[in-house]
This record gives sequence, structure tokens and C-alpha cells, in this order.
Amino acid sequence: MKIQDITVGHTTTRPGDFPDEAIPEIAFLGRSNVGKSSLINSLTQRRKLARTSKSPGRTQAIRCFRIAGDVATCFFVDLPGYGYAKVSRQIREQQWGRLIATYLQDSPNLLVGIQLLDIRRDGPTKLDWQMIEWSRASEVPTIYVLTKSDKLSRNRRAQAVQKFARALELPGGEKPIPYSAVTGDGRAELWAALDDLLQHATETSAA
Repeated sequence: MKIQDITVGHTTTRPGDFPDEAIPEIAFLGRSNVGKSSLINSLTQRRKLARTSKSPGRTQAIRCFRIAGDVATCFFVDLPGYGYAKVSRQIREQQWGRLIATYLQDSPNLLVGIQLLDIRRDGPTKLDWQMIEWSRASEVPTIYVLTKSDKLSRNRRAQAVQKFARALELPGGEKPIPYSAVTGDGRAELWAALDDLLQHATETSAA
């Protein structure tokens, strides 16, 4: 998609407080510090659109970015990272948990979730699996993205993709997308997948 305009839109810490505009929403899910903000910045080619930090847990609210492009207009939804963060366990598990769960289960315009996983790990972690099972139970369509792919050699990257594909039991030869926010590898592939979904959603709503 050729992006024509980006605006920082809805931000909330209240469960059930959804954007007013009825356009498709693409949600970004992942552990704290897995690279969600960096991936959003890479996809949009805006270096400081989503705030990045070396300190896990910086994103403590749902933040929406309105993306207007030649294929469609949509929201990128940056959800709080799960797992380790420099906040209390009670806030992580209760406040953030309710925020994420309510969004995944009840948002009327959620089109797809982008589940980010660290390619350097030996498959999804326990906390990753909790989020994956949560999304699957909520019947949220999901695209799996393996971040930080530039940290591995080409051979190790290919091996990791196969390992994650087997662990996730993806159907029909589907594979997660290796992505590097540093080099931009994976950007075209991920945008192609999103364009297909957005085009279909646009055609369906117009019918």
C-alpha cells in the first residue's frame, strides 16, 4: 500500500473504549521489547511514529494510528506488550490484561492481529503461547512475524522459520514472516498480506 497520510489517533487505557471511526483495524501483539513499535515505524517508514524504548513495558495504553493509503484506510493498533515490564505484576496481569482481552474479544472492526515473535528464541515462549491461544479462542485471524531477523545468518534464519512454522502448526504450508526493522527485510511481504486483507474487507463492505 502506498501511504498517503498518517495521523496519531485514539489512545486509551480504558477497556472497551474503541475508536469511533468504523474502518479496519490491524492489531500488533507481542512480548515487551519484541519490537512492535520498531515494526510499526518500519512499515510506515516513519522513524518516530510509535515510541520505542530499550526499557520493556513502555507502551501502557492502546495507541491507534490512522493510516490512509491507496488500497484502504485503516488503523494500526499498538497494544501493550505482555511479559516482563518495569511495572507491578498486578498492573500487567489485571489492567493491561483486561485492556487487551476486551479489545480482542469485542472490537467490532478488528481485521487481523500481527503476532510478533523473537526469531532468536527456541519457538514461542510460554507467554507467547498464552497470547496465541487467547487470540485463537477469540477467533482473531493472525499473521505471525518473526522480528530481529537481521540478528541471524541466512541459514539460521531459514531454520528458525521452519521451527516456528512447525510449532505453530500453521495450515497449508503457511510460514511466519521473518522481519528486520533495521534492514527492512520482510516489509514488502507483510504489506502484501495486509493489502490482500484490506482489499477484501473494502470490497466486502462495499457490496
